Amino acid sequence: MQHYIRTDIDNVLADMTASASFHIPFLFAINFEQTEAIFIKHPTEQRNILFRTPLGSNSPFHSNNQVCKSPELSVKLEPLSVYAHKFEIIMRHLKRGDSFLANLTTKTPIETSLTLNEIYEMADAPYCLLVPDHFVCFSPERFVQIDESGTIETHPMKGTISANVENAEQTILADVKESAEHATIVDLIRNDVSINAEKVNVEKYRYITRIKTGADEILQVSSKIRGQLNTNWQTQIGNIISDMLPAGSISGAPKKATVEAIKEAEREPRGFYTGVFGYFDGNQLDSAVLIRYIEQDEHGKQYYRSGGGITAQSNLEKEYNEVMQKIYIPTREPKFTEVICVEDGHFLRLDYHQRRMNRTCQHFYGTNLSIEHLPNQLPAAAENGLCKCRIVYGKTIESIEFAAYTPKNVVTVALAEDNDIDYTYKYLDRNALTRLVAEKGTDDVIIVKDGHITDSSFCNLILADKDGKLFTPKESLLKGTYREWLLAQGKVEEKSIAATELGNYESVYFVNAMRNLNNCTKIKTSEILFQEGE
Repeated sequence: MQHYIRTDIDNVLADMTASASFHIPFLFAINFEQTEAIFIKHPTEQRNILFRTPLGSNSPFHSNNQVCKSPELSVKLEPLSVYAHKFEIIMRHLKRGDSFLANLTTKTPIETSLTLNEIYEMADAPYCLLVPDHFVCFSPERFVQIDESGTIETHPMKGTISANVENAEQTILADVKESAEHATIVDLIRNDVSINAEKVNVEKYRYITRIKTGADEILQVSSKIRGQLNTNWQTQIGNIISDMLPAGSISGAPKKATVEAIKEAEREPRGFYTGVFGYFDGNQLDSAVLIRYIEQDEHGKQYYRSGGGITAQSNLEKEYNEVMQKIYIPTREPKFTEVICVEDGHFLRLDYHQRRMNRTCQHFYGTNLSIEHLPNQLPAAAENGLCKCRIVYGKTIESIEFAAYTPKNVVTVALAEDNDIDYTYKYLDRNALTRLVAEKGTDDVIIVKDGHITDSSFCNLILADKDGKLFTPKESLLKGTYREWLLAQGKVEEKSIAATELGNYESVYFVNAMRNLNNCTKIKTSEILFQEGE
């Protein structure tokens, strides 16, 4: 881990600017004190530091039996008297006029059977970062997002209430203290964005976001601020980020005096907690504030960092309860998809799809979902020709869509090795598969795991040898319904096929529920090997 932590902040900012200028992807993180940073070029090509953002990831969601369970945390709460001492220091600065708003945080010892890696794996948040043996973050709060045209956007969060409170939404929006706190942060961040952007305005003010906290939910209040950077913003990205640090929502206003008050009250560095991290994909940038944060010391002890905004109107017990309420790991249930071929109004191999859905639901939820009713929902437009029925489900069926089927044109194919990939179940999250295709720059890939041929990014594989016999890889990642039907009919044989043995076969058929042996893509193995050698 230490190999990735740098203290030459100015050089890190310069590296960010240089990389963005040449459209080189990178991952960065900067701590709250701006004394340490992480910078990694081409971050999707490494697996040491893991991240997930809406813009991209090197570690899409992989599910397991633990994911559907809310993790148990044993929390040793900071005594109210200890928090009160810090609170009084902040209040003194507020009443003296040094600050209008200060973010006060705590460091709470926790115990859990989960490792940082397991917490990262199950956390449900738009922005996640794992630095092994150091910290894991699952943040709901964006720092800034910059699109290719230079539009910069941020969504500061200020104001939290339990969704279980009666009339929770109306209560939080009407709260005078929360309203003043939010207004202060929006004004501060709008000014921060204005340092480098023009036409800055608040496009949406104080809207509600629901966030799961395990079994319960909390409501958080956000606003949307947008501005326009210069067209060459990539050549200034280091300064753009630096000019906005530390993030206003987790420091306060005015920044300089408030940070000094925070240091006096908290009496220890925050480190990467309440710093920022982000991903630049070569054209755009998305970043987050490092909150919802668990750190681990050199002895393996874990601590949950949480905090909240304090104003002169704050109530000690209310602020204490809010900070403690934020100690949770938001877990998500995996989502799955099933694609069924409808030909001239007939659902093909519906029983195979039903069995696969039941296997998935039994594994994760101990229940079954019936799709026997699907024929009754077939729209008139799908009664002729080839149509795709797409189901999205978890514990329940969330959506059923029918659409005309247009096959993807596949000409170039390369081998792609990934020994960690898992697609045992037909997850809705396909980032692991699409990432491999993007890295190779071809129309599709043949995935090699532990030296063996598995599948393509969206098809099972059928290999034809020189005698015309058909085989499907025994190590297939997903047991596709058409593949299972072919095996049951005795049309193909299951066989372990090493990547080094690919040249023993003449061609590869790319099959799935929508593509049978007669209408699927067929590639000569010599062409695949040529792509591999490029």
